[in-house]
Amino acid sequence: MKISIILPIYNERENLPQLFREIEETFQNLPYQMEVVAVNDCSRDGSLELMEEMAKSRPYLKIISFFVNAGQTAAFDAGFKHATGDILVTMDSDLQNDPRDIPKMVDLIVNEGYDYVTGWREKRQDGFVLRLLPSKIANFIIRKVTKTKLKDLGCSLKVYRRQVVEHLHLYGEMHRFLGVLIESMGVKVAQIPVNHRARTAGVSKYGINRTFKVVLDLLTVWFMKGYKTKPVYVFGGAGLFCFGLSFLSLGISAYQKLVFETKVHRNPLFIISMVLMLVGVQMLALGLIADMLMRTYFESQNIRPYIIGKKVNF
Repeated sequence: MKISIILPIYNERENLPQLFREIEETFQNLPYQMEVVAVNDCSRDGSLELMEEMAKSRPYLKIISFFVNAGQTAAFDAGFKHATGDILVTMDSDLQNDPRDIPKMVDLIVNEGYDYVTGWREKRQDGFVLRLLPSKIANFIIRKVTKTKLKDLGCSLKVYRRQVVEHLHLYGEMHRFLGVLIESMGVKVAQIPVNHRARTAGVSKYGINRTFKVVLDLLTVWFMKGYKTKPVYVFGGAGLFCFGLSFLSLGISAYQKLVFETKVHRNPLFIISMVLMLVGVQMLALGLIADMLMRTYFESQNIRPYIIGKKVNF
């Protein structure tokens, strides 16, 4: 069995030698083949040159380098597509994730039958204001909206069965929602506490602004998880709601005209009812267009909105 470790790397030159030493020490006594797919996200500190030099004596090290900085999601996606292992591992390259946690996570897939195992940084070693507090807020919001049972959605240390990542299509900043997307596939998911270490070299690439990105991406994940194959339910439901409010407002306006002789053209409820009716028509039309786009997406690429887990005597 072969294990692929995917490392997104952005200006981590100072951490790379120790990181590769720890990975080698972790796997030297394990009965697995190992490869590392290092994705250089346009580093400017010499990380690429250092890895190229290291690759001369490390045949397991494969390097992908982007022309422009594309972000962690793109790095994961490139790693997934170029990895050749039966089991895939993602982790950060800043030494905060501990490679020694990988064997017990792989064991859950190999021996316990899980398809996806994610780490839970139970004792995080990060600054409270800039890292820990925004992460806790984001995790709370995501859990409430998506109903996920995963506790730490920001931990990059994850292990996947290959069949799972083959069905992932990552865009934007969707790496934060990998657990939610995989959980929605119906595969067997586990989460375990992992060691988390304080950063000793380099600087963090994350700021408080990532909280706003998480909120925006959350809307996409919520829609994709529940309504990807039936968008008309969202837009059509909003349209019918607007129609209901429109008729209610129109009814009150008519009552006021007949009973109190209120001038219709001076009654704001009448104007509101007309606006709501127009919005309702637009929402229904948008729902139908989205439904047709969804069908085109699936049928043109021969994609199916389901995943087959097993076939017997087929």
